[in-house]
Amino acid sequence: MVVTRRRPLRWLRAIAILAAVIVVAAVSIVLTRPSSKPLRIVVIADSLTEGMGEVTDLRRTWPHLVGDQLRIERGEAAGSGGTWLPASVSGPMFGFAAGRAGDGSWPAIGDSGVPGSIGHGPVSWDVSRYDSAVVQVSAEKAGQQFSASSGGTTVDFTSSAAGVSSFVVDSLGPELTVRGQGVVLGVLGRSGTGTVDVYNLAWAGSSTQDWLGWVGRPALLPLLRGIDPDVVVLSLAGNDLWQGVGAEKFAGNLRRLHELVGEVAPRARWVLGTQPVADNTPRADWMAYQQKVIDYAAELRAPLIDLVDTMPGYSGGPFFYAADHAHLTDAGHALEAGEAGPAIRRALL
Repeated sequence: MVVTRRRPLRWLRAIAILAAVIVVAAVSIVLTRPSSKPLRIVVIADSLTEGMGEVTDLRRTWPHLVGDQLRIERGEAAGSGGTWLPASVSGPMFGFAAGRAGDGSWPAIGDSGVPGSIGHGPVSWDVSRYDSAVVQVSAEKAGQQFSASSGGTTVDFTSSAAGVSSFVVDSLGPELTVRGQGVVLGVLGRSGTGTVDVYNLAWAGSSTQDWLGWVGRPALLPLLRGIDPDVVVLSLAGNDLWQGVGAEKFAGNLRRLHELVGEVAPRARWVLGTQPVADNTPRADWMAYQQKVIDYAAELRAPLIDLVDTMPGYSGGPFFYAADHAHLTDAGHALEAGEAGPAIRRALL
């Protein structure tokens, strides 16, 4: 395998980024209060973003680390603002839990199109670090009932029509449990007065083929319309190769996905991401797909998160990778956050 180029002191940089985020996240005083609606970032991606591997906390995935960086730059506590809490994660190779689904619930991504969504519930989250939660649900018809319980308080909600709705739970206790007659899409946990909301919608194993199927389901595009993101990050390719989606079809899928999401998020600035060369894949095969991302970013004049050239493979940086040589550690996500942050800032200029 050809090892990708590695910049000097990149390990130290990743460690420094992670250490800084952890330290500042412990700060409870917010230096400035928000004066406008939050900056909203949505990420559409796969396992390198969802956190599969040896990531120890949802908040240590790279989108949330970038959110912490942006809050710090705004004079806010890193851990304040909004954090998307999915109802579930996509498989067993996770070092952290998202929501915990109870008896009678089922994975609902095929029904709703939203990664991690759960049918009916109950779904419970640890919300000990949050002050309030925006609960996102999807109903099949008017009159479907949902409830959210936390800290001895229950908030009841009845859908007024079919589709995506949300309701707020304030004064959270240590745990939040949501159940209902429709689909529980997830929760935006909010803490402090931070002005950055991060929606990491990544799903391990997903390809552009999968995402194009999901945008055709009832809830994904309405959820994105309601979020009204300022930035959308799109980082897919590896699973297209492994699923046998041809490189040219992948390029067409990437374009179509951008167009469909763009229709419901017309204000969004776009950032595209490449992925580091996988140890078990010939570089030429990998680059046939990554080059399509690079070319489309150039066509859109969108900033590019360049992990092909800036992130080593396992043999060049084992500290960044899990034992499977493919997925990432906390340090790997910190390294990716160091590359993604500047690209997202450029998109906002």
